[in-house]
Amino acid sequence: MVNAPTRYAEALLTAMLGAFGLDVEYVRAEKNSLYYLDETGAEVPVLDLVGGWGSLMLGHNHPEIVAYAKELLETGWPVHSQHSAHPVADQVGAVLNDIVGREFPGAEPHSVIFANSGAEAVEAAVKHCEFDRVLRVKSLFEQIEWNADVALTALREGSATLPRDTSLLPGDVPAPTSVEEFGALLGAVAAHNLARAGTAPVFFALERAFHGKLVGSTQFTYNPLFRAAFAALGREVRFVPPNDAAAFERIVAEHRVTVLDVEVVDGVITLVERAFPVVAALVVEPIQGEGGIHALTAEFAARIREICDEAGCPIVVDEIQTGMGRTGTFFASSAIGLVGDCYVLGKSLGGGIAKTSAMLVRQSRYRPEFELVHSSTFAKDGFSTAIALRTLELLEADGGAAYDRAAERGERILAMLRELAASYPDVVADVRGKGLLIGLEFADQSQAASPVIREKALAGLLVFQLGSYLQLAHHIRTGPTASVPTMLRIEPSIYISDEEIDQLRTGLVEVCEILRHQDALPLIHPLTGGEQEQAPRAEIRDFRPAAAADGAVAATGPATAKAGLVSYPLTPDTLRELDPSLADLDDDRLLAYVRRSELLKDLPAFAPVRYESPQGASVDLTVYPLLVTQEQLREYQVSGQTFLIGLDVDRRVRAAKADGCGTVGLGFGLGAVTGHGGALRVPGITVTAGSALAVGSALTAVEQVAAERFGGLDGLTVAVVGGGGRTGSAIAALSARWAAKIVLVGSGRPGSDERLRATKLRIYQEAWERIAAGGEPAGVGAALAAEPLIAGWLAEGRSADEPSGAEIAVHIDAAHDIDPYVVTTDDLLSVANAQVVFSAHSSPVPVLDEKHLSDRAIICDMSFFGTAAETAALASRGDLRYVRGGMLSVSDRVILPRGFSASTGAGELLAGVAEVITLALSGSSGPVGDGLITRERVDAIVDLAKQHGFETVSP
Repeated sequence: MVNAPTRYAEALLTAMLGAFGLDVEYVRAEKNSLYYLDETGAEVPVLDLVGGWGSLMLGHNHPEIVAYAKELLETGWPVHSQHSAHPVADQVGAVLNDIVGREFPGAEPHSVIFANSGAEAVEAAVKHCEFDRVLRVKSLFEQIEWNADVALTALREGSATLPRDTSLLPGDVPAPTSVEEFGALLGAVAAHNLARAGTAPVFFALERAFHGKLVGSTQFTYNPLFRAAFAALGREVRFVPPNDAAAFERIVAEHRVTVLDVEVVDGVITLVERAFPVVAALVVEPIQGEGGIHALTAEFAARIREICDEAGCPIVVDEIQTGMGRTGTFFASSAIGLVGDCYVLGKSLGGGIAKTSAMLVRQSRYRPEFELVHSSTFAKDGFSTAIALRTLELLEADGGAAYDRAAERGERILAMLRELAASYPDVVADVRGKGLLIGLEFADQSQAASPVIREKALAGLLVFQLGSYLQLAHHIRTGPTASVPTMLRIEPSIYISDEEIDQLRTGLVEVCEILRHQDALPLIHPLTGGEQEQAPRAEIRDFRPAAAADGAVAATGPATAKAGLVSYPLTPDTLRELDPSLADLDDDRLLAYVRRSELLKDLPAFAPVRYESPQGASVDLTVYPLLVTQEQLREYQVSGQTFLIGLDVDRRVRAAKADGCGTVGLGFGLGAVTGHGGALRVPGITVTAGSALAVGSALTAVEQVAAERFGGLDGLTVAVVGGGGRTGSAIAALSARWAAKIVLVGSGRPGSDERLRATKLRIYQEAWERIAAGGEPAGVGAALAAEPLIAGWLAEGRSADEPSGAEIAVHIDAAHDIDPYVVTTDDLLSVANAQVVFSAHSSPVPVLDEKHLSDRAIICDMSFFGTAAETAALASRGDLRYVRGGMLSVSDRVILPRGFSASTGAGELLAGVAEVITLALSGSSGPVGDGLITRERVDAIVDLAKQHGFETVSP
């Protein structure tokens, strides 16, 4: 972000939170409240329903845990005493075993391995499962080796006969007829087994699963956003549908691998198959939290236990978020009878203060040697285990009253949310959860009438936008789930009060009203710099359209071609037209919102609008808007960071190509940051900055007015403000064919002089080419023809295409005190000598006023559709004639969608847009936006545009 303050800790994430006003610095916390300081230094409470992502079962800073932590630190309790006895850790293990025995009657004892976080506990469990599998493989092969020796001994002793059936071996292996041949057969068995021994282990997890983001645990997290980039770093994980035991059984069967063994059966050596341990573990959450608050059924739990027992596959039950009583029982899995071989706990195990987690393994599965190959410096430290013990004591106190309260408080919240869903069935898609792990899922808003709401939905950020509103307007802090972008996660502590539940209900009712009526103003106002100010209107209004918005294409069959437009930078008027609910926000507030949203980049593509050519062809035009203003674009240019906007444009052009667009246009101001399309590297698509048709239509319009006002253009002085730019340079060069003098005005910024000089040299070069080609010269060329240098060149037969502009400029500078033909300057007052003024600058504000313009001057405004019209000069000067440059007439309907036609009237279209449509209809291919805008190119595009129904707007 331009001019953003420097940050060093997760700067991107913090900046994105800032876009939603969620980058709050909290200074105190207790129970379900976080506190920040307002501008007066007073504390402001925020109801925290994020709950440390489930780590605050007992709330923020539970007084007994805080007091105990102080006591530990003040008495010098050892935090680090590695390689020593840890009786407190054993006590934690004892309490956990008591709980396991209570919730899973008949369960065997469990050994405990400590870790620092939930994801590390998952990794420890996965490592242990693989360690166990490797040892089982080792044991299997040792047993096979022993059995082979037993069989060979029995054969030699005559107590067993040779095997008669060798069909289990691949290929046509004959039955052995001697001890020697039996030895060879054992070699074939060993080779077969060795090949199978290389089979990689397979792990299973459920679709929608979330088990962490470390190198190992991320392999078990279903969402590709977190996993795909790191897939090559881990072992294969097969994801199976939740609550579909039949699918799981089929997938397990697909991975069945066997090896061969020999045994003596009734005195005959026999080949038999043994199951080879390939399946290493199934990792499951009893309720998928990050996956959208989806619970497993008791039937699924029972069946996967059976399948895993048959396959020898251990089940790892991930209770990191669901455990510690959050769902009404200590283990959520106990409520569905899901008995695991391993359990992993984390989050609330640390009482909201310590960072600790634990893996429990039933002892018949436990491999004590694991303790020698897995360790962590900070796991099982004295402080965190002591805090974990005190946390468990608090949870278990009064017969587990904390669990009962979690169930009761959760049911009260769920009942409130279900009432809300019944009242707003068009807004609330579902309410899911158990205890204090709850999700509120909103209906899909990807087709919302409000572009603000639709944009956030399409970007997967709707919950952030709604959470922003709840926090800034209602002081309620909520969170998303990792994989369901339409779900608000509600995860408070057991101490949430009735008043706080009512506070949540009030905020959610407002959210539902906003979504139902598609009124984005309440969502946007707190992000406009007016957080502490009252919104311009308090009531929520209804902005639902009566019919399809934005001129969406009717289903009348496919168009001949598809085209895209990466739109012009936004203005306040554009935003108001895009989303009428924002009409009551003033310019400053709207621009502040855009600036704050800079990191979020894009508005969604708009529904295509169809244009039908008189030639019978048609094109569907889709606008791909950028969330950036002209002021911001200028800041990028000044700071030398235009490449950032270029990256955004490139991304939008690629999106247009992916949507099937063969031609893409770049809006006003975007051409300069992309080399007018030439810097974009998107193969197979035509990219245009749309300047050629704009130049042609502007010149045509000025010619019409000049004919009325001055009897024609010949001999006039023409000034071009922005004469060093691509459009301004073309206008100046083409005007020089009839103008007697050209005044090129630049900005005075670094590089401006060089660009103006380049335009001057172009004018002189093209003038020489016309002179050398013969015929009667006009404009600047006619004056130059009288110069001795030119006469000499004509006499010696100098070639028309020989580079000559620089030599002419040198000659003029030497022969004249002031260049009488082409003047370059950054002084706007020099425009006062011109009868025709083209305003082709890229300033975000008008630059001309009445003192800059001569009597009866014509001003052709080429910049109005990107900034503001140069109309201020007309306020007190009735003698001036204003011409809107770059406008074309079309049919009596607006082609551009809502929000991008504010500067045009009925039957009008911006020339840049018309050029995109024209090129698409004409089947042009390849980049056409870079290079000089020549007379030939202008004439060609103007002629094509006429063929397809576009004419210059009469001034």
